Amino acid sequence: MPAAAPLLLLLAILWWPLVLPLAPGHLQSPPTFITLNGSRLNHLLLDTHSGHVYVGAVNVLYHLSPDLQLLSWGKTGPKLDSPDCLPPIDPTDCTQAETTDNTNKLLLLEEVKEKPVSLIVCGTVLQGICEKRSLENVSQVLYKTDNPVDTQYVAANDPRVSTVGVVVEQKDVMLMLVGRGYTSKGPGGIPPITMRRLTPVARHSAPAFSHEELGKLVVGSYSEYNNHFVKAFPHNHYVYFVFSRRDVWGKREYRTYVSRLCAGDPNFYSYVEVPLFCGGGYNLAQAAVLGYHRDQPTLFVAMAMGQASTPTPTDRSALCVYKVEELDKALHGAQLLCYTQEGKDANNMEKAYIEYEVSSNCLKLPQDSLIKYPCGGEHTPSPIASAIALEATPTFTWNPLITAVTTATEVGHTIVLLGDKNGRLHKVFLHANGTGTKYDTVEVDAESPINADLLLDSTKQNVYVLTERKLHIAQCEKHLDCHSCLSNRDPYCGWCLLEGRCTRKMDCTRHAQPHHWIWSYSRERQCVSIESLQPSILSREEQTQVSFTVLQLPVLSKDESLSCAFGSLAAQPAVVMENRITCQSPAPEQLPPSPPGNDHVSVRMALKFGDVIISHTNITFYDCKAVGRLNATSPCMACVSSMWPCHWCVKDELCTHDKSCPRQHIIYNSRVSSMPRGPDSCPCVWALQSFPLVPVGFDTELSLQGKNLDIFEVMLICRLSSHLIHLQLYDCSVGQSDCSQCRAVAANYGCVWCADETPGCVYNQSCTSGTTDTCPAPVVEPLTGPLEGGILLTIQGSNLGQSFQDIQAGVTVAGVTCTPLPEAYRISTSIVCELQACANVIAGPVVVTVGGSEKGESQQTFSYQNPQLSRIVPEKGPLAGGTMLTVHGSQLLTGQRTEQRMPIENCSPERKCSRRCSSAVVSFCLQIQELCTNVTSERMICKSPLVEPKSRIVRVWFEMDNVHIDFPSIKNKTFTYHPNPDLFQLNSESRGTPIRFKPGGVLAVEGKGLTLAMRKEEVVARLGDKECDVKTLDNTHLYCEPPEEQPLALDDSDLPTLKVLMGSLAFDLGPVEYDNDSHSSVPLAAQIGLAAGAAVVVLIVLVIILMYRRKSKQALRDYKKVLVQLETLEINVGDQCRKEFTDLMTEMMDLSSDVGGPGIPFLDYRTYAERVFFPGQKGAPLSQNLDLPDSRRQTVEQGLGQLNNLLNNRLFLIRFIHTLEAQQSFSQRDRGYVASLLTMALHDKLEYFTDVMKTLLGDLMEQYVAKNPKLMLRRTETVVEKMLTNWMSICLYSFLKEVAGEPLYKLYRAIKYQVDKGPVDVVTGKAKRTLNDSHLLREDIDYCSTLTVLVKSGVEVQPCPVKVLDSDTITQVKDKILDQIYKGAPYSQRPAADSLDLEWRSGQAGHLTLSDDDVTAIVQGRWKRINTLQHYKVPDGATVALIPRSQSSLGVNQFYQTGEKTPMLEGEEEEGLRLWHLVKPSEDPEIPKHRKSSMRERERAKAIPEIYLTRLLSMKGTLQKFVDDVFVAILSRKRPPPIAVRFFFDFLDDMAEKHGIDDPETVHIWKTNSLPLRFWVNILKNPQFVFDVQVTDSVDAVLSVIAQTFIDSCTTSEHKVGRDSPVNKLLYAREIPRYKQLVERYYSDIHNAVSGCYQEMNSTLTELSGMNSLVALHELYKYINKYYDQIIMSLEEDAAGQKMQLAYRLQQVAALVENKVTDL
Repeated sequence: MPAAAPLLLLLAILWWPLVLPLAPGHLQSPPTFITLNGSRLNHLLLDTHSGHVYVGAVNVLYHLSPDLQLLSWGKTGPKLDSPDCLPPIDPTDCTQAETTDNTNKLLLLEEVKEKPVSLIVCGTVLQGICEKRSLENVSQVLYKTDNPVDTQYVAANDPRVSTVGVVVEQKDVMLMLVGRGYTSKGPGGIPPITMRRLTPVARHSAPAFSHEELGKLVVGSYSEYNNHFVKAFPHNHYVYFVFSRRDVWGKREYRTYVSRLCAGDPNFYSYVEVPLFCGGGYNLAQAAVLGYHRDQPTLFVAMAMGQASTPTPTDRSALCVYKVEELDKALHGAQLLCYTQEGKDANNMEKAYIEYEVSSNCLKLPQDSLIKYPCGGEHTPSPIASAIALEATPTFTWNPLITAVTTATEVGHTIVLLGDKNGRLHKVFLHANGTGTKYDTVEVDAESPINADLLLDSTKQNVYVLTERKLHIAQCEKHLDCHSCLSNRDPYCGWCLLEGRCTRKMDCTRHAQPHHWIWSYSRERQCVSIESLQPSILSREEQTQVSFTVLQLPVLSKDESLSCAFGSLAAQPAVVMENRITCQSPAPEQLPPSPPGNDHVSVRMALKFGDVIISHTNITFYDCKAVGRLNATSPCMACVSSMWPCHWCVKDELCTHDKSCPRQHIIYNSRVSSMPRGPDSCPCVWALQSFPLVPVGFDTELSLQGKNLDIFEVMLICRLSSHLIHLQLYDCSVGQSDCSQCRAVAANYGCVWCADETPGCVYNQSCTSGTTDTCPAPVVEPLTGPLEGGILLTIQGSNLGQSFQDIQAGVTVAGVTCTPLPEAYRISTSIVCELQACANVIAGPVVVTVGGSEKGESQQTFSYQNPQLSRIVPEKGPLAGGTMLTVHGSQLLTGQRTEQRMPIENCSPERKCSRRCSSAVVSFCLQIQELCTNVTSERMICKSPLVEPKSRIVRVWFEMDNVHIDFPSIKNKTFTYHPNPDLFQLNSESRGTPIRFKPGGVLAVEGKGLTLAMRKEEVVARLGDKECDVKTLDNTHLYCEPPEEQPLALDDSDLPTLKVLMGSLAFDLGPVEYDNDSHSSVPLAAQIGLAAGAAVVVLIVLVIILMYRRKSKQALRDYKKVLVQLETLEINVGDQCRKEFTDLMTEMMDLSSDVGGPGIPFLDYRTYAERVFFPGQKGAPLSQNLDLPDSRRQTVEQGLGQLNNLLNNRLFLIRFIHTLEAQQSFSQRDRGYVASLLTMALHDKLEYFTDVMKTLLGDLMEQYVAKNPKLMLRRTETVVEKMLTNWMSICLYSFLKEVAGEPLYKLYRAIKYQVDKGPVDVVTGKAKRTLNDSHLLREDIDYCSTLTVLVKSGVEVQPCPVKVLDSDTITQVKDKILDQIYKGAPYSQRPAADSLDLEWRSGQAGHLTLSDDDVTAIVQGRWKRINTLQHYKVPDGATVALIPRSQSSLGVNQFYQTGEKTPMLEGEEEEGLRLWHLVKPSEDPEIPKHRKSSMRERERAKAIPEIYLTRLLSMKGTLQKFVDDVFVAILSRKRPPPIAVRFFFDFLDDMAEKHGIDDPETVHIWKTNSLPLRFWVNILKNPQFVFDVQVTDSVDAVLSVIAQTFIDSCTTSEHKVGRDSPVNKLLYAREIPRYKQLVERYYSDIHNAVSGCYQEMNSTLTELSGMNSLVALHELYKYINKYYDQIIMSLEEDAAGQKMQLAYRLQQVAALVENKVTDL
């Protein structure tokens, strides 16, 4: 165990007896502790074979020896986990995962043939999976799973939910039965009781700890029952579970139940449960144990009273006892009633029933059914619950809550140990009549409850208490004396007298003889004691006989004797006369000395038998001499008043026990009658009559008072002793160092201040030069202070008090209290006080009042002043600080300090926030300050402090003593920090290389942010040792004028360096080299010619510029307009997204309430299959019937049946498909059609269909491996590829309905809602709101988006508001009205828009039928516009009605109806007119005539509508959440992937390995082509395949972009975008990398997962039956007929086909189906 590990919890071992003494003064032996590195303990396990103890704790396992010595330990946590995610945990997928403690839930022993082999450990993390660990070293893991399947989730994933388990053996196979409570998080469907295999078996594919193919208690709604398991135990070939749950069958109250299973019942046919009733309302089991009472197996259950109808226990609890015989009888009775009498008794009352919502009923089987099938069978009902409770009366009640129970048996008596929630262990004696009596309580741990795991060790002598201690049950020898042995009335123990120990009766040798073994329950239940001790006290100066009486003295043999022992001295023989015993006391020199400060010593006198003490008492030996020594001031009085019989010899000064003295005169003890006696007879000096003050160095006469001094007949001599006479000697000069201290001395001491050459404090008779009557005045500094106070004032003088309390409240300054500081006070000479605030400017003296004396007033005057700041220059500076601020004001020298400061407070976002932070951001506020200099009364210079660049400035202020002046308070302006300016090197291309400078010019330095925080006057530039005069400073340039002559360098270099100082910033900008050439090498004539030429060139350039400027003005205006539009759109698109998303989520709230179950209009499986198998085909075979004349039907159906048999022959089917694909006329459409027909025909045999598909795919793979394997499955070019599509569609139908359907439907509804909110051109299908740039309505259409119409069908119907656009055509309005009225209804169940007319109603008689086309339609040239609400001028809030259209008018508007994916095309014509709605479809935007001449202008005219492409961004941002939800649902790792996906991906991996393809990209492409491309893209683009909805062209355009994004996310190539990339790819350029990670992790998880059992998949698929296979077979036969000869030839060429006579069998089919003449 590592030494550095923290010590978190104690597990102690304490050897205490079961019965503790009742005597309050009894002392317990101290416990011995073992320290464990771990946390709270959860479970305890005892290996009865080795006696070793195993403890399961949070995150740790411990392995201990029987005496709790640590043998090994191992960690089990913490681990990255979340109860919402399935293991293994990937933080990128499971974002809520966090480091989670692993609470131990199960700790069991795996035994093989009664020999322990491993430790089974289950915790809460990773959905409660289990592992096996070594018994010798628990840190060694023997078995664990890294990729658990859902059947391996064992324990509850919530520490608060209970889990119990028991290991049983069935047919030499070790099984574990587990009871698990209900948890709200994690995978659902885990039954409350499961059977799990501990080791994998060869004939099964299930791993260890899996419940696959084993029994489980199936429950309909586990949350309704909410089982709380307490205990599981085996008994008599049965396994019992004790738990509490809600009584769903009855009153829905929580009750306790016991259930039973046959240990060898792998199917749970024998499950039966019975409720337990504990009188008094105790209904919730808290702990249970199987024990014995009166030699009968008995169930002891600790019950609690529940809070109302909840599973929460109160503190009221009880112990109820149930005989197992009666429990089995009740369980057997319930089984019998449910087997043979339908669960009813003779009175037809239901007494047994089927529980847990299982679809079964009690039966009426033969009466001997239970005898024949004691553990049930397939035909017997289960699970059975009894309606009759097993009742019991509480044996023992207790408050607080009982949390643990176990039992022990001693000589036929039952003792129950109960632990409660307050950490106490109670010991209850269970009487024969079932009542219990508590006889002892041990406080184990007051901080925590006793754990339910109370275990007896293998000797049944010790109990392990799982909180922090181990206690002995009945270790009598721990009682070291008779009193403690008997006082607790422990039925186990008695006192063995002559052996001197507490033992069980049989352990005492002479227990049969009287008085030898004393028991607390016998008549003589008292310990042997010594009585009538004579004498009880002895003088230690004499030796004498001691006698005493002993009752119940045991009889000894003749050669045995007793002895007496005093203390540690050797024992002496005792004389025994009946019950009277006499012993000789020790000699005085053998006695131990009296303890220091005592006049006696107590010695234990023990009566012994050999070395065994029978009884003992204490005897006192007193010492009279010690009495006198301990009282030196009055030894006589102490001696004669002592409690001992001591007397005083006056002349001998001796205290003695003798009544005679050597020199005769004696004073007797006050307790005797002889005279003289008592303290009044003692001589003494008792008082001082003269004054007790004695100055040092002067003779003083003293007078004393006394009594009984006449006893002494000689002169007395006085000896000065502080013990006898109290005198006070003093010296005036000590402690009085100044005048005031001396004058403060009390007058009776006579001390005065003597003003001679060496002034000092002396006794008055010692001063010869005269005394001083007054002391010098005090001095005060400083003499000014601010109104805010807070400065320290120092007062120096004399007579300033003798203690701090004298002046604590006596200092005022100008009438204002000044608070003295105790640590700075100097007695009498100095006071330092803190100046308090004052409201006004005042002045006055300093006044000090010492105690109650007169006030002392200073001659100096103190003034309160109010310093003011009037102006600060400058008002800004860089973060680097160093800006020199000039502060103007008045009275700036106020106060004691000469230091003024300019502090700032800034917050660093990496650290903790102090209370000054006003931001919610976690920050650390740091105060930085700079000292101010050159301070005068009216101005001072301050330097701005440095601020870290990442800090946030909270406050900037000036601080002078306690005066704080914020910058904003000075003329309402603040000091602003700006980013530091930056200057670039003079020679940026070659750092360090000097630049050449021509004298007379200026140096130009480039930079950035130069004027944000600096002024020109604040910048200092130096070139070498001379100043470079700063001439100009702008934001990006600094210009300075160097001196005419090259300055000297400041270092050893040859050239000067330009250095610029900006506040605290210093820039070294590189060296400068002067150009000293003073004459030009160009002749003067050449210079003049060059100048003239340059002038001509400049003139020409100016002319060209003027001409160009005129031509470009108009283009510039257009360009600026575009820039303004773009900038405005970019700013608004973010806000528009948020607004649109909020609006959309509000609309989707109504949808959420409908989602789930019938709320989503899912297509039934038949319609779904028809649309996927035969997309776009009307009258598909699924919806057809076999159209045959009755005379031929039977023959044809017989032939089709034989064809079906042929198709079930693998060789025929594969030959048939290969032959068809070899025919040139067998088109790609035919291939898909045949594949779907085969899917229909073989739908009831999907396992066979899958096998054939794998074979064909293997053939296809061999073809592509030889060419380019990456192209496989890319298109649907073969029959098998369409078969794969259909197979995926069948297998994933349930996944669609249960998982992906809801987010997909929400995405469709969100798209439709967003598209319909904006204009949609009914002719072109273009929309304002879309993701597809080719379907974007780029023109700016004027429309009203808030138009609301009220729809009503009659006068009595409440109008329904519907939002439409005034730019909508009449058909579009009708569709939106139908969408609103039939919201949530399947599209196929609502009327078509063209079957209804829209009527605008205004008033009682104003009805107008609106139409897309009527005589009011606007015709312009050859263009005719479709009517809209805007055309009819329908106002907001108008009332319209949908009415059935008359037959004569049907079809008029059908031309304008946009059905599914059929928008109006550009070429539609009506009477030579071209129709248009919002934009004319085939014309370019009109270009002004004056701009048609330039191609560039034409392109610019087209570019302006590109601004509307930002609508794509708005649409994308609004739909982003719904797109994410769909992708995450498809690729989620929180739940196991569909079993078909795992199956097929494993197949592809195997094929790749078989063909030696080790390129992961190739396998990735195969998986993408088989699942996302083949299935998911199809579903994403066609939601009408899954739902009963209409997909318009504008919605389809959006879905196409999303589907393409999904495909891009599944590719392995890097997603690169550029300027020429399609807009659709640019839209999701940021999201596609994230989606790629989802796909890669999804593929990786499936690849790394353990292969599952796929029979479940096949059994699930077979349930999807009922296809019209006859029609499919008939359609297939048409292809057989078409290629009949080729198929026959292919079958005959195959040797295996010849053996099977496949060609012959096909000829038979042909003869039956179409009467074809064959060679039969």
